[in-house]
Amino acid sequence: MIAELSDLFANNKIFINTDYQRGDIWTPIQKVELIESINNRYSIGVIVLYLNDNGRFEILDGQQRLLTICQYINGTLDLMNSNMTPYSGLDKQEKALLDAYCIYYIRLKSQDPDNKEEDIIQTFLRLQEGTPLNKAEKLNAYRGKFKDTFRETRENHPIFTFLGKEKRFRWRQLSSEMLALELEGDFKNKIFPSLDLTSMKSIVRKYEKNISQNKIQTFKANLDFLTSSLNIILTGFDSREFISFYLLASYLRKYKANNANLINEFAEFAVEFLKNLHLFSIYDTKPPLGMKKRIFDTYKNYKLESKVMTTSESLKKRLEIMLLEYDRLNTIIIKDSQRLFDVAQKRDLYFRQKGLCGYCGRKMIFRLGTGHHVIAHSEGGRTADLDKSVLLHENCHRQVEKLILKAKEPVFLSNSV
Repeated sequence: MIAELSDLFANNKIFINTDYQRGDIWTPIQKVELIESINNRYSIGVIVLYLNDNGRFEILDGQQRLLTICQYINGTLDLMNSNMTPYSGLDKQEKALLDAYCIYYIRLKSQDPDNKEEDIIQTFLRLQEGTPLNKAEKLNAYRGKFKDTFRETRENHPIFTFLGKEKRFRWRQLSSEMLALELEGDFKNKIFPSLDLTSMKSIVRKYEKNISQNKIQTFKANLDFLTSSLNIILTGFDSREFISFYLLASYLRKYKANNANLINEFAEFAVEFLKNLHLFSIYDTKPPLGMKKRIFDTYKNYKLESKVMTTSESLKKRLEIMLLEYDRLNTIIIKDSQRLFDVAQKRDLYFRQKGLCGYCGRKMIFRLGTGHHVIAHSEGGRTADLDKSVLLHENCHRQVEKLILKAKEPVFLSNSV
């Protein structure tokens, strides 16, 4: 009976599991109509509850109805635009009739301990009526390592404090999409998973039990970078722009050489890119005053691709457009994929230097020599460019690196480079 509801909630007998349940989303009109149905003794349907391991009832279907009834009884339901009498204003007989209204429920309990989580999720997803679950809410219903990671990131990473109030798990969905791109994306070839619901559900299941800690660290480091670089600018982002900037940041941090000033460089690019993007409408056929036709076409193509933002091809094309524009404004030098010198390259250096260390000039045992990029690999130095490479004693190599850290230029023997 309705009279028992407040005590059941107060004593935690009925439990709203926020791991997968959405919040209070009914409109005032929907809520008033429910109370009117009860007053008229109409059926409000059957509630579905799941008996969990703690002996508490999780609401699988009926959360909005139960919350509405409790709000009416507690006097917190908005009745401003209705003719309904508040619960506290009912006379003794009216209150007794309302309190005696029976709410029927089905109690479920999984018989298979190994599959009980899946039982809960699938039952919850199949029962939703009224206001349908959106993509974010459906993803949030699943459990496992992937869900734990994107939920924890959304709740604890400072980047989400800039994005405003969350509605219906929208920022959890954004967190899940960025994590999916980092886990499944081939950034080198710009091949990414689709972000439609079917693909996302497959990714959730794939990483239900295990997930790469290195990938998680990279994911969170990218968010740290975006927070440091963009900061207050993030308050003006929408989700389509955010996904694209995440892809760009992750790509540049992986492959761009000379990233010492990347945070400031990225911030300047973001301001310029977003300014140009919002100078005109997708329906405009001519560039705005002062914008070249080629630049206009670039941003127009980006806008068109953003309309189909979840497809693999759209993600690739948007990243490619952003990289071309970034390279126009800040030349991108891609780091050499070969970081270390191979044996043949070291042998060429060894005999070119007549078996002598390129720094101290003393004799050197070949197998103990170490290759050094005169132009640092991190700044675009190519391992195959032996004219800009030198073979050193291991100890000499350490001395050279110390000099470089102190912003001092090491001097190599003339026959070495």
